[in-house]
Amino acid sequence: MEESKSNKKPTIIDQLRYYTFLAFITIIIIFSYYMGVPHYYLGWMAFAVAAYSVAGNDAIQTIGTFIESKRETHWLPKVLVFCGFMILTHLYGWFKESGEIHFHRLDSFNEVQEFNLIQLLSPIILVIITRLRAPISTTFLILGLFGGSNVEKMLTKSFYGYGLAFFSAFVVWGILGLLNKKEYQADYRPSPRSEKIWAFLQWISTSFLWIAWLLQDTANIAVFIPRKLNILEFIVGMGFLCFALSIVIKSNGGTIQDVVSEKTDVVGSKAATIIDIVYALILLVFQSISKLPMSTTWVFLGLLAGREISLHMVTKLDRPYLDTFRTIGKDILLASLGIAVSLFVILLSSVVYPTPEKKRTFLFYNNSNYKLETRNY
Repeated sequence: MEESKSNKKPTIIDQLRYYTFLAFITIIIIFSYYMGVPHYYLGWMAFAVAAYSVAGNDAIQTIGTFIESKRETHWLPKVLVFCGFMILTHLYGWFKESGEIHFHRLDSFNEVQEFNLIQLLSPIILVIITRLRAPISTTFLILGLFGGSNVEKMLTKSFYGYGLAFFSAFVVWGILGLLNKKEYQADYRPSPRSEKIWAFLQWISTSFLWIAWLLQDTANIAVFIPRKLNILEFIVGMGFLCFALSIVIKSNGGTIQDVVSEKTDVVGSKAATIIDIVYALILLVFQSISKLPMSTTWVFLGLLAGREISLHMVTKLDRPYLDTFRTIGKDILLASLGIAVSLFVILLSSVVYPTPEKKRTFLFYNNSNYKLETRNY
């Protein structure tokens, strides 16, 4: 599943191999489901796919700017650092919460004992949409299938997140742009000493953001496995997550990385560091306000949009305003289409696999005891 290192458009052969592998995984899940494989193991199968799909889709939010500015850095140190922080973060949660690693994001969700086929295949759908370079929300697509009445609340919180991120970015980069307009010009080159300092700080800021994101979005993956994990289950889970993250980092974020690459000045270490810090602080604010999951994708897109417009207005860049709004509009359109797809999948799941309270009741005549009785369908 590795992408070209330069994120160029995949060839037909690349696409054929990729989708053939996905088809193979899909067949295995469907076959296992209808063969009666215990749902415990089905959940772990979906967890393994979700580890890759969520990491691949959300890489643009967490390590996307880091990847963009550290393309020349070998992938192995990046994997060791971010896998290390991921293990430590979840180990802390595992000890503190007696085996749970969702950081209270699943408190309002019932633990799933039996999965339906659409729930199990939702990570596959996410992989396909990510491959098409659409920044879809993993919270809506995956958790929405388990959320019931929580879906509307998650949508509301996510839209508030977009607004706050947009406003915060507009103010922060408006001030930064006014203080030093030259820094955001295309021909600006930071001094080697300054770049070295900011390059070091970027490792810290990205690690900070990575931890903040894990506290929010691990629930999107952990929903497929038992709430309380024993030591063996914890080790297996971390193994899947580290393997998936390694693929994403080694492929430089994959095709979805274009969402970051096309934005103004995200290559410099200073720019990437400030983005990471502001984004992480916004996530922590929302985490402290409510334990309900939210779409970090929409928060990130709001941050990029506010930053892009603010820098354009303050620095008077040569890039036409129409191009700026076209770039932002494309992100919003793709993310909105992602919500539409998610809601369609949720609706389809509720129709094909209705919950007991949603089943329809019919009156029928029982010939064995000659009585009218009711039956749920």
